[in-house]
Amino acid sequence: MVKTEDSKIVKLIKALKICMLIAGVVFAYVGLSRLIGKAGIDFWIYIGVACFIGYFALNIVGESYIMNKVKHYDDNSRMLNKKKKVNLNAFDIVNHALLVLFLLICLFPIIYVLAGSFNQGADYTKGGVIFFPRKFTFENYLLVFKDSGLFIGFRNTIIRTIVGTVLGLFFTSLVAYGMSRKELKFKNDIYIINIVTMFFSGGLIPFYMFMKQLQLENTFLIYIIPNLYNVYNMLVISSFFRNIPEEIHESATLEGASEFRIFVSIYLPFSKAVLATVALWIAVGHWNSFFDTMIYTRDDNLVTLQYFLLKVIKSASVTEGMPEGMVQNVSAQTVSLAAIILSVIPIVCVLPSIQKHFSTGIAIGSLKG
Repeated sequence: MVKTEDSKIVKLIKALKICMLIAGVVFAYVGLSRLIGKAGIDFWIYIGVACFIGYFALNIVGESYIMNKVKHYDDNSRMLNKKKKVNLNAFDIVNHALLVLFLLICLFPIIYVLAGSFNQGADYTKGGVIFFPRKFTFENYLLVFKDSGLFIGFRNTIIRTIVGTVLGLFFTSLVAYGMSRKELKFKNDIYIINIVTMFFSGGLIPFYMFMKQLQLENTFLIYIIPNLYNVYNMLVISSFFRNIPEEIHESATLEGASEFRIFVSIYLPFSKAVLATVALWIAVGHWNSFFDTMIYTRDDNLVTLQYFLLKVIKSASVTEGMPEGMVQNVSAQTVSLAAIILSVIPIVCVLPSIQKHFSTGIAIGSLKG
């Protein structure tokens, strides 16, 4: 194993390797796309090759660094770091093949959208653009960036996602802590009320009237307050809290700590895995939401990214008023594909950083306390 003080260096090397690999794939894809239909090797390919070389160099440096540290440990520690031989049976082979097939099925829509976003609009309408664009162009992305609605949507969605995730996670965890305590009065009644709300609601019109009475309509708070609490997330976090030993709570109580102090100082730090998982669910929900923008807001300054994307996809007049040469390079379809790619980039960048907590948080949070 690598010492704790070296773990930050190892993580930095891994992060740089991931960045190099992603950059290499992107630049190589752009270079190959531009290479189709013309002679010579595109400059982007050289950058992609350089990124791949950097990736392999970092891989070698990282392995050398780790092996250097391992040499200082005793024989038992070194034996634990040796790779174990894995015997694959027929089930493992079939399982891996199905997983690879599933991976390809998941990647195909992304590649298809990416290829269309870099293709000329007039040429895209002819069909046949699947893996690589036939006629490469950046005009679709340039057109999207020229629209101020994109930056307004990004601003509102980023603020909404950060603020909504932090507050939603805190309030949901606070309720989950109370529901995990055996001494809570009327606990069963509160539990039943929560479960009922998962299956039955008052409907859209009563909820709209309620938001209007609270004066949340056409304000930024309409994105935050209605999403502060989620029953399913509360049940997952509460189940995790019940697995924390009761002796810890009793010791803190004897030391004079209040319930809120115990919740903040003990339960939250012990629950990083499940909190990261629930935070991901809340953040993705905020990032992908467009319905509340469509129903509860009328101000253009409150438009979120997904609602802007919806308008771009539905709009057939995106190319109106453009010069004839530019109309050949873009179309409503290719511009919408470019907007889709731009909207998923932040989530793709954030997901790997908390992915290690995802399966652990679901598995532990689902255990019955």
